[in-house]
Amino acid sequence: MQLHHIAGSLLLLAAGAHAADNETPVPPQVKVSGLRVDQRQRETTTSIVVNHEDIMRQGDQTLADVLKRLPGISITGVPGRGGTISMRGLGNGYTQIMLNGEPVPAGFSLDAIEPEAIERIEIMRSATAEFSNQAVAGTINIILKKTIRRDQRSVSASLARQAGVDTPALSATLSDQDGGYSYSLAATLTRNRMAASFNDLEELSNASGALVEQRRTAKVEATRTDALTLTPRLNRTFAGGDTLTWQGFANLRRVDKIHSEDESAQLGPHSEYPRNQNHFAANFVTLRSDLNWTHLLESGAKLETKLGLSHNRRTGTFDFDGMDVDGKPSGRHHVDSGPSETSVTASGTYRHPVGEHHAIALGWDASHAVRNEDRNETLFDGSGAQTGSNNADYRANVNRLALFAQDEWQVTERYSLYLGLRHESLSTSSRANAANAPDALDLRSQVWSPSLQSRYQLPNKDVLRLAVSRTYKAPPLSQLVPRRYTNDNNNNETNPDEQGNPHLRPELAWGMDAAYEHYLGAGALVGASTYARRIRDVTLFHLFQQDGEWVEAPFNNGNANVYGIELEAKLPLSPKLDLRANMSRNWSRVDSVPGPDNRLENQVPFTANLGADYRLPGAAWTLGGNLNYQAGGPVRQSALVLMNTSPKRELDLYALWKMDTKTQLRFSASNLLHQQSFEAHEYVNDQGRRYRISQTPTSATLRILLEHQL
Repeated sequence: MQLHHIAGSLLLLAAGAHAADNETPVPPQVKVSGLRVDQRQRETTTSIVVNHEDIMRQGDQTLADVLKRLPGISITGVPGRGGTISMRGLGNGYTQIMLNGEPVPAGFSLDAIEPEAIERIEIMRSATAEFSNQAVAGTINIILKKTIRRDQRSVSASLARQAGVDTPALSATLSDQDGGYSYSLAATLTRNRMAASFNDLEELSNASGALVEQRRTAKVEATRTDALTLTPRLNRTFAGGDTLTWQGFANLRRVDKIHSEDESAQLGPHSEYPRNQNHFAANFVTLRSDLNWTHLLESGAKLETKLGLSHNRRTGTFDFDGMDVDGKPSGRHHVDSGPSETSVTASGTYRHPVGEHHAIALGWDASHAVRNEDRNETLFDGSGAQTGSNNADYRANVNRLALFAQDEWQVTERYSLYLGLRHESLSTSSRANAANAPDALDLRSQVWSPSLQSRYQLPNKDVLRLAVSRTYKAPPLSQLVPRRYTNDNNNNETNPDEQGNPHLRPELAWGMDAAYEHYLGAGALVGASTYARRIRDVTLFHLFQQDGEWVEAPFNNGNANVYGIELEAKLPLSPKLDLRANMSRNWSRVDSVPGPDNRLENQVPFTANLGADYRLPGAAWTLGGNLNYQAGGPVRQSALVLMNTSPKRELDLYALWKMDTKTQLRFSASNLLHQQSFEAHEYVNDQGRRYRISQTPTSATLRILLEHQL
């Protein structure tokens, strides 16, 4: 179905809804964004808060598109296709991602959260004792919808089109209140289709620089994802002021992906399977349940307790069919896998005011997670006869216990101070379920994490901030279990197998943050901040040969320095025009890696955003857009390994038509520059040089979103 046909249908539906509302005149729109700025100005432990209106402003299809425009945040990967989220340019576990104040489990995909289901996003640059201190770069906390309105009924329908493929989505929300009871339910159904093409160039040169191998590979990938997301919520307010809240989250996904490659050897031999195709099909289930009880005590004290249960499971198959240059079958690999993780969390916080100037909080935070991985691989030759098999099943337990105390102290009228101390202990153990599976694993670690944040208000109401904290990064289970993740074809220095390391230690970091915030009134803000981190036992990936195969594994290797600056501006120039801009420059140096370009792997050195919103006279139409730039460049993984990525430039535009008090239509266009993306890997030693570059064309995405209050 063509996009203009769908657009016409949505326009007719919108016109019908508009007429059904009896041509209700559109009242003048009043913005209250200044309230969020005022709250940020007053609080000692500040966070940048993005509300639902700002999240939905550009009609984004994914959460990654929303986050890329926020101060200090970058998204690695191909433009327009999501990717890893990072703060200060640091991903790979340095940035903590939380959902409703709880760290997301391993394997959780933020693509499972639709922007329509989010109430707000909190960006915390410095650590506090109340939350986990696994936040070297900072924390992004995603809060699902909590606000409940009486007798609310709303629906939305959208259609996105990218590279000739349509992605429809349908969402509905209902909520109501009755005395002390209230409830809400949001549901989203999506059918995502994506088609992509890639081109790889691989070259091998000898010690004298002469080219001895050259291969070009055309790759095509088609992905289909069907998903259903539910976010129910129940509230009960008692006569004494106590509240009991249950928040649920469920995401069911079916992913079906076909990837094919056609290799052309222009110089030298082909790889083992010059023509190949793989098919991955899997079902994903993500369930989460949180029960919160807030009990009011005498003298203004309060006890908050929370009990959570989450379950993540994937069951799927992977089939690799390898062929020779003429398309004749020469090998097949079949994998059945079913990783699952179930966790229970319990936390509590006792808050008590001490006089007029202190607020003391004591609490605990504990979790127990069990991860099971069932993985069976069977190998066949070209005739279909079985040539081998392996089993890599294991069961792992991850336990966490944290105790914390914090004090918010209003020292003077202008100066306030936050002091926090958190002790967190971690234990990880795993046992293999088969004779040839990974060895047993038993690790224990504990970290003391003090934190300090201070705020000083100048006579002109501007604010100075200074924060010092100790944070850490615990190695994920996938990097600890010494299981080999093998490539199906063309193992070499730039395409190695991956393997865990059971001897990894947590990375510890001391950090400092400083900021100056200039408030201009009416929600306007100009701010500048700087930060520095000293990371001990930084994790680096080492490349080596084992049994004739190239393998990459993580190791602790020395220290690293990270520092940078961030600039931010929100300028409502008039009742009709808003401007916003931010910029961040990040540096890092790894002591054990020779320079130049010895920054932390995958760190984004520079990001910038420039956006504007303009409300046309009559308040029915709002136009706007955003230009995002993210630098790439070379980064040295070791003395022999160098990687390089392309910069990203993304232009997004939108138009919002508020047809009446209950109906509005959003038109959005993202990645309008659709620049080609590349990623390169290079290995150089005294015997020669191997180089591989992957080039990916990108496409713009057009989307229409209709929202209607029933």
